[in-house]
Amino acid sequence: MTQSTDRQTRRLARRDYLLLPAVCLLTVLAMFVVSEAGTRLAWSAGHTGQECHAPDPRLGIVNVPNCTMRVKSPETPWITYHYNECGFRSPDACGPKPAGTRRVAILGTSFAEGTSVPYDKSFSALSAARLTRLCRRPVEFQNLGVYELPLRKVMARIGPALRLQPDAAILAIAPFDLEKLNRPDDADDSAGIKRVATAANGPAPRADMLTRIKDVVKNSRAVTVAEHFMFQNPDIQVPMYLQYGDKANFLRPPFSPAWMQRLAAADTLIGNAAARFHAAGVPLLLLAIPQRTQAELMASQTLPPGVDPMALQHALKAIAAKHGVGFIDLSAEFTRNPHPGNLYYPVDNHLNEDGSQAVASSIVTSLSTGGFAAFDGCARASSQGDA
Repeated sequence: MTQSTDRQTRRLARRDYLLLPAVCLLTVLAMFVVSEAGTRLAWSAGHTGQECHAPDPRLGIVNVPNCTMRVKSPETPWITYHYNECGFRSPDACGPKPAGTRRVAILGTSFAEGTSVPYDKSFSALSAARLTRLCRRPVEFQNLGVYELPLRKVMARIGPALRLQPDAAILAIAPFDLEKLNRPDDADDSAGIKRVATAANGPAPRADMLTRIKDVVKNSRAVTVAEHFMFQNPDIQVPMYLQYGDKANFLRPPFSPAWMQRLAAADTLIGNAAARFHAAGVPLLLLAIPQRTQAELMASQTLPPGVDPMALQHALKAIAAKHGVGFIDLSAEFTRNPHPGNLYYPVDNHLNEDGSQAVASSIVTSLSTGGFAAFDGCARASSQGDA
């Protein structure tokens, strides 16, 4: 009798089968709301000033001339982006080249622009300042980089670059740029163009509930902060990245058919760019910036089976040599750091200030010792100054 009574008293009421899961769900939601609120206060993000990116039917995305905006992501300080009268992220005017000045045009996407670092800490500004000291004459960098621009659209900037009458040009590319080359909509309808067009035309249409939930998780500040700390550990981040499949297959030679297709497209684009610059008597250099995981693996003593972090760099260097294009080798500078992943923001994946310093050192070395007429004597001036 007593045992039967005990079993009955231990049996849950029907309402508890609803209340207990509801309590658990509400607890999780409360924890998420509290953590989200706290991280949004401590890891703020924002945008002030004008929207300096605009869609363009021919160029894809353009920077608005004489425009200034300030942007902060959770991992960065407030960054000021100012674009000169030509829409270039450069403090120097883009008119006729001043007498005695050496001018470098840099083309590319967000890495070229110096996204996520103050301009004076970007590799363009650092390179210009160091070369000015080495060459003992003014050296300016006109930065034609545009955030989220497809690589094919970068080629449309060659004309504006040549009008600058540069003494050298640098094309900066990263694995992310190559990854998009075999997408069918890459030429005219990239995600970046869609994003800018949406911002210019007003709010997006209302999405369904599932999409909205996915967006909440994707844009969660708490998730971003958790990823920031988690991705600082190479033992966690590297294996996770290698699970991406096609996205990470540039690290696995021999290259997959998809990556062979991308490299063939890059070969064509680089060849066309080289032909136009060489016809104008302007030397062109290729700056291949590693992806963060790739950079970390460059300094690794033990590599995962089948992984070669230098495979893509070697392939791009061969393409550059084929077309008479100089190659700016970053491996020596990056591997000075035992963990080159620290040269990037863990979640944002752009170079931080330390990474920009490393790239600038490689650019300065390549220009001052590469046998380019405009920079001839800069290395000698440096050695004489050191002596």
